[in-house]
Amino acid sequence: MLKSLPSLFVRTAVCGVTCCIVLSCSSAPPQLPDDGIRATNDPQLIERGRYLAYGPAHCAACHGAPAYEKDLLRGAEIPLSGGRRFDLGLLGEVVAPNITADPVAGIGAVSDEALVRSLRYGVSHSGRPLLPFMPFAELADRDLQAIVSFLRTAPPVADIAEPSDLSWVGSFAVNVILKPQAPQASPPSEILPERSARYGRYLAHTVANCHGCHTRRSKLTGAFVGPPFAGGMKFEESGATYVTPNLTPVADGLLESVDEQQFVERFRARAQTPTRSPMPWAAFGRMTDDDLGAIYRYLKTLPPSPTPTE
Repeated sequence: MLKSLPSLFVRTAVCGVTCCIVLSCSSAPPQLPDDGIRATNDPQLIERGRYLAYGPAHCAACHGAPAYEKDLLRGAEIPLSGGRRFDLGLLGEVVAPNITADPVAGIGAVSDEALVRSLRYGVSHSGRPLLPFMPFAELADRDLQAIVSFLRTAPPVADIAEPSDLSWVGSFAVNVILKPQAPQASPPSEILPERSARYGRYLAHTVANCHGCHTRRSKLTGAFVGPPFAGGMKFEESGATYVTPNLTPVADGLLESVDEQQFVERFRARAQTPTRSPMPWAAFGRMTDDDLGAIYRYLKTLPPSPTPTE
């Protein structure tokens, strides 16, 4: 999301949807449950968290240090020390926070419970609403634990990200409109990776957020208004206009022009060519063949839907 979802949400909603930023709010912190998920030293789980953070969840696209942008576009594991700025127009400007293990500049002093609540319920470590971005509310408990465990091991970086600068409109939106998010369904305790449509759905909706870019949104509210995965969402990036393609199995859609192996190879090829496209190719290019194949198999189960027009 270096040039993807933040750009979409910056341009499509005054109510805003962007990367998770800790912001002040005058309302009382909500009472949210403790899901009991805590970091672990299990090396397999930590490696799973690393894979998710730098791969399908593409955390580095927002929280990666801007000085390492070229390395990011090549798929490198850059420091998650924040500092990337996002211009929200009328809302003002937000800055992605440092999420390394540094106890002052980062999240080293934040409890596991607070980190889990930030990801699952969209609240800051103090319990106040965050501007929502990634759809992590329904992450499987084990994957949520994996990400938190990995973040605990990320090398601490002492760079303090500058504070966000919201306008009065942005402050009003945060203080009055935003509410904590919540899972729409009870998250599973664990979901095993497999090359299946079921697991592909989990990745496309809950981890990689393919749904968020490839579904048309209202320019006024940011709400989904088009058929799921039917594309048609416009991005203005680096002086160019990008339109997300239709990922449903419609006759003239992208999915009908490639088979599963070609779909996987498309990601491999695009990841080898650094680009400023809104699509985080480098991060997705780190995904396993099975994970990419699972997404393909899920997309093939969708009802064919025409691409929405203006």
